[in-house]
Amino acid sequence: MQLKYTNQPHQTKAINSIVSLFQGQSRQVCEYDIFDGEAVCGNGYILDDVAILENLQRVQRENAIEESLMLQSRDFSVEMETGTGKTYVYIKSILELYEKYGWNKYIIITPSIAIREGVLSSLDSMKAHFSAQYKFPYDYFEYDSSKLGSLKHFIRDDGLQIMVMTIDSFKRANTILNMTQEGFAGTPKESLQKTNPILILDEPQNMESELSKTSIAELNPLFTLRFSATHKNYYNLIYTLTPREALAQGLVKQIDVLALSENQTVNDTYVNVLKIEIDKKSKRPVATLELIVKNKDEFVTKSVKIKGNDSLKDKTKNPIYSGFIVNEINAREMFIQFENGLCLEVSQINGQVKRQIQEQQITEAIAMHMERYEVLKAKNIKVLSLFFIDRVANFLAEEDGWMQRHFCQEFDRLKVNYESFKEIEASDVYKYYFAKRKSGYIDDLKNNDSDRKLAKKTYDLIMKEKEKLLSFEEKTSFIFSHSALKEGWDNPNVFFITTLNDTKSEMKKRQILGRGVRLAVDKFGNRVEDKEINRLTVVANESFDAFAKSLQLEYEASGVSESSMPNNIKKKKVATRKYAEEELSNEFRALWKKLKSKTIFELKLDEERYKEKVIRKLQEIETREQKIVRQFGTIEDDIYGYVAEEKSYGLNFEQTLPDLVSLIEQEIGLTRKMIIEILGEVDLKPFIRNSDSYIKRALEAFDDAKHEILTETTDGIAYKENGEYYEFINVFPDVLEGYDLEDCKRGLYDAEQWDSGIEKDFIGCADTHFKFFAKLPKRFKIKTPLGNYSPDFAVIKYDESEGTFVVETKGSEKKSELRGHEKWQIAYAKKHFKFLDVQYRDRVTDCKAL
Repeated sequence: MQLKYTNQPHQTKAINSIVSLFQGQSRQVCEYDIFDGEAVCGNGYILDDVAILENLQRVQRENAIEESLMLQSRDFSVEMETGTGKTYVYIKSILELYEKYGWNKYIIITPSIAIREGVLSSLDSMKAHFSAQYKFPYDYFEYDSSKLGSLKHFIRDDGLQIMVMTIDSFKRANTILNMTQEGFAGTPKESLQKTNPILILDEPQNMESELSKTSIAELNPLFTLRFSATHKNYYNLIYTLTPREALAQGLVKQIDVLALSENQTVNDTYVNVLKIEIDKKSKRPVATLELIVKNKDEFVTKSVKIKGNDSLKDKTKNPIYSGFIVNEINAREMFIQFENGLCLEVSQINGQVKRQIQEQQITEAIAMHMERYEVLKAKNIKVLSLFFIDRVANFLAEEDGWMQRHFCQEFDRLKVNYESFKEIEASDVYKYYFAKRKSGYIDDLKNNDSDRKLAKKTYDLIMKEKEKLLSFEEKTSFIFSHSALKEGWDNPNVFFITTLNDTKSEMKKRQILGRGVRLAVDKFGNRVEDKEINRLTVVANESFDAFAKSLQLEYEASGVSESSMPNNIKKKKVATRKYAEEELSNEFRALWKKLKSKTIFELKLDEERYKEKVIRKLQEIETREQKIVRQFGTIEDDIYGYVAEEKSYGLNFEQTLPDLVSLIEQEIGLTRKMIIEILGEVDLKPFIRNSDSYIKRALEAFDDAKHEILTETTDGIAYKENGEYYEFINVFPDVLEGYDLEDCKRGLYDAEQWDSGIEKDFIGCADTHFKFFAKLPKRFKIKTPLGNYSPDFAVIKYDESEGTFVVETKGSEKKSELRGHEKWQIAYAKKHFKFLDVQYRDRVTDCKAL
């Protein structure tokens, strides 16, 4: 099948915006120059920066984009939502620029092999379409360091030349392009520089390291065009097509979400025993467990090697594993036991909710696929489904393979109701694309030469199948992948995407959706415009609200929000301190004299009152039976959407109750005797009903009761000076540097640092209503039982009778909206400031309220 391409208005607008940047440029005729005995036919010089800036500003006005004030570089950004024809736009832009201005040397640079292969596939697929529009020939090729003859042609030939390469092929000093080679006057890069190539950066946000930026600049480009749906930095933005606009205009599929989640907000305590063996170095038994690990701000499912006495909580940085301390690993009988009493054998899983949700996802996806397949087959449109799995071993039959077994079992059970599938074997309808080394299939590839070649091999396999998959003669309609099908691969007829990987996956929502948002095509290659047909359903293992919220945050993090888009790279600002310590006003010197004293604290806990409080709190805990909640909803063009259906399923597994006393002892630090006395006064049915939910709330009850007593009573916590002081110059250096500095007249500096929008607003307000103020930096710390705390501002009011204040700003005045940890830190800070005789105000939302 040959995909058919048409000129679409949004693409034409983007292309015209690029071509218009150089209005007034005369068409060049490529003539050979001889450099160091080497014949070069390169791009000729273009308009000066003044003329380009005028063109740029005109284009930006036409596209309702904030105008660039200056031309900081000859880099220009085009932002287009995934699935709207970004590759088509830049390939056609190359042809238009050549036809109008005669520039004939172009390099398309990609951050990965997968994206490079996708570009080459697009160039092949679009060749016939563009050859019918343009009456000149053009050559394109993949840069290969072992075949430098193509590069010589690129440098020398006077026709239109397009070279596709990855950033890794030239950014390091030891690559072929950077070494002297026979047939070149120096290094190939030095020869390439003489052509003044026009660079096309595909997904430039992945090429923002200093090494990447330097290497790109060393190619000596005439100018650079940057194409992405998720720019990290905007360099002279000239065109934008947001997700909202793409959805509203029907340029991508509508997104529906079938959300399957556990009915509690806490994570199931998931432990999967993958392997137990004798470690070669230590000669002691070790276990490889699959756990939910905190990675930066996300939780991801990873394999972790565990030895005796290890704490799973420490190894994963995940609090759900409180109490999971290894008591024994037995390599003879193949089991691991924890101090909380849990004992698991190899291949045994604790936390069956995750597995049950995944099974339900597979079942739902097959049923929806079969139903949609029958409907769209009548319209000559083949339906494909894509599954992202969490571990290759969970799918492959030669390992655990439970996903493959469950898929086949459910396919055979459901197929009897559908004509297109009832005579087909389950093994004929699915294929998987996993990376494979000699030692076997693997989950994750590294960024080295051998794994990059492996990525290409895996990618080639699916790319060869891409258009074949659209044919009804090809029985395959279900595709399983772990990490191979990311950026660079998509298929217009993916109608279902099932996320069997962890809901907090390293693979972002937008990246997942990008594999299936393109508009569908029929078996003749014609694009389908019907909005009711173009619906992508994501079968997600999280609640609808969680899915929609994280998608919304990803869009906002990419700059796609209601606010105007930035147009130039953010630069650091510098602020200078206006006063030395001896030049400060009397009021601030007096305030600083108190503030600079460092303190320590002593704690005194009334045990009887504490027990009473904890018991009261524990008696108020209610839990619900664990169930899988099924929600079906639609993501609308505001990126939030709505839930149309909701129901629950019961769970059918027996759960081993964890050792509650040991968990509390480990986390809170109380004696077992006291914990047993407290629990003896409490009904534990809520714990039996849902142990995960109960443990979380019980730990909060023990913790909150302690902090309530310490802060509510006069002798619960006592602060006193420790004889140490903050030096003024260390807290307030001569100069501040940062991205977020707000200019002001009455601050200690000529611009003050802000960490949130609330603080920024406070600075503006304080500059009008106060005599003097200073932002207290994070290095100014107060000790509390919950770690160090840093307040926000020190303030001097105009009216001396009203005094001076230390201020903590917040987005809400409601105490209930503060996070627990933060709430207690503030309560302890009040005790500290009271001891120092300093007025302290927290939850300040408006400076005028002081």
